[in-house]
Formats: sequence, structure tokens, C-alpha cells
Amino acid sequence: MRNILRQSWQSYRQHFLMIVAVVVTVWTPLELLSSYMDAFVFGEDDFRKSWKFAQFLDNFFGIIATAGVVFIGYEALTGQRVTFGAAVSTGFTSWGRMWWTRFLSGLALLLGFLLLVVPGVYLLVRLSLVEPVAVQERISGSAAMRRSFQLTDGRFWVVFRLGLALLAIVVLALVVFVLPTAFVPALDHWLIDAASQLACDVVMAFCTIALVTAYSHFKNEQTTA
Repeated sequence: MRNILRQSWQSYRQHFLMIVAVVVTVWTPLELLSSYMDAFVFGEDDFRKSWKFAQFLDNFFGIIATAGVVFIGYEALTGQRVTFGAAVSTGFTSWGRMWWTRFLSGLALLLGFLLLVVPGVYLLVRLSLVEPVAVQERISGSAAMRRSFQLTDGRFWVVFRLGLALLAIVVLALVVFVLPTAFVPALDHWLIDAASQLACDVVMAFCTIALVTAYSHFKNEQTTA
């Protein structure tokens, strides 16, 4: 796991400006819209509508940025030249595969968590590589889910520990960028909220890079086995 995180950080740091460019290009209008809706339409206390709208934006538009970051991460690992245009283009061309894969895997996770927490966590780990698979192997839906199961076979605890590390990074980003806007009155503005959410999006791109790195490692291990 340490090698995955170390290599992920190297890729993230070396291509940081391009990652930021892709994330900012896609997410800036989305975060502005989301923060505007929270402030002027939903109201501060309507968390349910706010969360559902944010999920809608992520699942229908944010996946473009996710696919673009997947492309950047994998191309960096293979030593290929990465361009902003190619990353954005990959984001758009991968949209259908990403949406269908996220939809089916989301249903599976929902079912798993409805049954019990343990099946949900198990599926969350085993399906963690579906999006790198959808982008890089150009398959989607149940095929991408089966492929993720193949790649994580025998590596459950490695991926589980990686997931815990990435969760800690996400929580830290929320504490640093989002929490102050809730407790500091001077920061209570929808534009500041949008900017803080955008900063979190950039940090969370590291999580995507880490999953791409894990995908690459496991794929190479399968090839050489």
C-alpha cells in the first residue's frame, strides 16, 4: 500500500497543474451552481435536497473530470505524454461507460448496505476499481464490475487499508476547507462555499490517482503472474 501511495503522490505532484486545470474546468460551474442552490433555493437546513443535487451533479457531470484524472494518472504511470486536451476528450468520450458503471455499481453497493454493513463494505472494496477499468479498458457496467473483482481478488485488505488512508485524506480536506465556512461568520458566503468545495475537489483528485495507481499495480501483477 505504501508503494501505491508513494507513486500516487509522485504522479499527483508532477501533473498537479494539469489535474487542477481539468478539475477546475469541469467543477467550477458545478460548484457555483450547487452553492447558489444551497444559499438561495434549498436553504441552509435542507441537507437532503442539497446532498441529492450535489450527487446529481457529480454523477452526470463530475464524472467527466474523474475520467480525465484517471487518464492523466494512467498515462503518467506508463510514461506517456499527457495533454489537457486529451484528458478532457477522454472525460467526454468515457461519459457513457462511466455513468452506466457508476449506476450499476451504486445499485450493488446500496443493496449491500441495505442487507448489512459488512456486505456493503465488502462490495465497496471489491468494486473500488470500476472507474479506472471503465476508462482504461473501455468496458462498462457489469463487465467493469467483474473486472474490478478480478483485480482485487486476494487483495481485499490492501485495498481496504488504501481506502481508509484515502478516507482520512478526504476528512482532512473537509476539515481544512469546508468546516471553517460553517463556523466562521465572515466566511458564510455562497461564493466562498463554492471555492472551498472546489479546493476539496482538487484534493479528492488524489484519491482518483491512487485508485488508478492501484489498478495499474494489480493489472501488472496479473500480467506477470
